[in-house]
Amino acid sequence: MQISKAVCRELELAHCNGPTTRLRKEADPATAEAAHKVLTRSGACWSVRQQAYVFADLYPFGHASKLITQILARRHAVNRPDRGIVSCPQSIAELLWSNLPHGKGMQALEPSAGHGALAAEGAALGCAVDCYEIDDYRAADITRAGIARHVTTADFLTVEPQPTYDVVAMYPPHRRDLAAKHILHAHRFLRPGGVLGALVSLGIQNTAGAAGPKLLQLLDHTHVLDDIDLQDGYLLSPTGLRMRAQLMYIHADDTQA
Repeated sequence: MQISKAVCRELELAHCNGPTTRLRKEADPATAEAAHKVLTRSGACWSVRQQAYVFADLYPFGHASKLITQILARRHAVNRPDRGIVSCPQSIAELLWSNLPHGKGMQALEPSAGHGALAAEGAALGCAVDCYEIDDYRAADITRAGIARHVTTADFLTVEPQPTYDVVAMYPPHRRDLAAKHILHAHRFLRPGGVLGALVSLGIQNTAGAAGPKLLQLLDHTHVLDDIDLQDGYLLSPTGLRMRAQLMYIHADDTQA
């Protein structure tokens, strides 16, 4: 469905800065609501901290202004699958971190960091964040953005665990068996009393294969905070399908070594 001239005009007047877009404060409420629908259908999420819409898959160096130009030219939303990998939405990154310990002196890890959305949120909250990312270009982007203390280009599953982190914040690969492997491995990087927070698909506890029983065993022998279902929180797959997700928090055992 084509967007109205009023919405087009409001998007023309929006302020774009890198991957963010901010509508005018004086925008008509009905028009702003319609513009909100166009932006979210195009892959943006509202960031409470930044008070702007953030296109997570453009973070950190993409330009929202180019997408706005495409939207105006087509007069309808631009699908996220046109633009590559799926990153953790800013709104979900903020929600995940709101339930994790954070602040100055906290040592945090984002494994399989992608563009570093979770690392950036942790750094904004005062944590010293290290990242692992398998893709050279994305790792270079994180380094160039100054998000992390250390960035290592590596397949996270091949990294020898060092239990030194207070926090692990992660968005593992969405495939359940692979996500379970990543969570099991990341849990070994926590110091005693540390907390792992993960954005995962619903039903990950029912993972098949060798990782499934091990994940259930981990959940049985550690303190798990209440899972938080994302209210209208869905993710878009690379094919554009909506995927239901949840946030999972797992404490390290106090004697973990």
